[in-house]
Amino acid sequence: MCGRFAFFQEIEPLVDDLGAVDLTDPHLRSRWNIPPTAPIHVVTESIDKETGEVLRALRVARWGLLPPFAKEASFSSRTFNARRETLAEKPSFRGSLSRYRAIIPMDGYYEWVRGEKGARKQPYFIAPADGSPLYMAALISWWKGPGSHEGPAASEDGRFLLSATIITREATGELAEIHDRTPVMLPRDQLDPWLDTSMDDRHAAQEWILDDTHLLDDATLALREVDPGVGKVGNEGPDLLDPPQTLL
Repeated sequence: MCGRFAFFQEIEPLVDDLGAVDLTDPHLRSRWNIPPTAPIHVVTESIDKETGEVLRALRVARWGLLPPFAKEASFSSRTFNARRETLAEKPSFRGSLSRYRAIIPMDGYYEWVRGEKGARKQPYFIAPADGSPLYMAALISWWKGPGSHEGPAASEDGRFLLSATIITREATGELAEIHDRTPVMLPRDQLDPWLDTSMDDRHAAQEWILDDTHLLDDATLALREVDPGVGKVGNEGPDLLDPPQTLL
């Protein structure tokens, strides 16, 4: 699964590399401890209804997908991850699979491992060994909800709230030693096919995301122990990536 991550990369190089326009909040930048329901950066692709042109954009979304039938925004606390095996079946996600696919860029994510004999859980930071960005396969939904919305994830007129979920898969190899699920991470050359608006059938999208040849090679990742302070949502800053302190 993925329940906490870090995003501290520069925005301009990111949008330049992806060929996207920056529609984000300029005040929402580097963060080292992002929890579910928080605002996050997402990359979307859509067709302009007036011009017919494809628009790729970096936007802000609430982390936790809100399907049209959700009654309250708190629903998103249960939908921040989505299993790839059942995307086309689950009511919360199947509508987004055909029309609203996205990418969530990040610098790395955290997972926790419980120590021996009930010792406290030790967090690990998982990121590309070369420091390059991670790109998580995701789904989004524009949620109307019961009323107007505010904040960086709201549409300009306040009628809709953009929300997102990170797709996960069964973990293998070294990642499976930390957790049985892991995000679906895509290499840079697989972003375009996943975002492509012409793939508008949810079953085709389901087949695509189940194909392991589209995944980032796990061997490109580095796993390291970090400060247990990341377990508290209120803690922030680059020092959370420091190794845990040990008593001599």
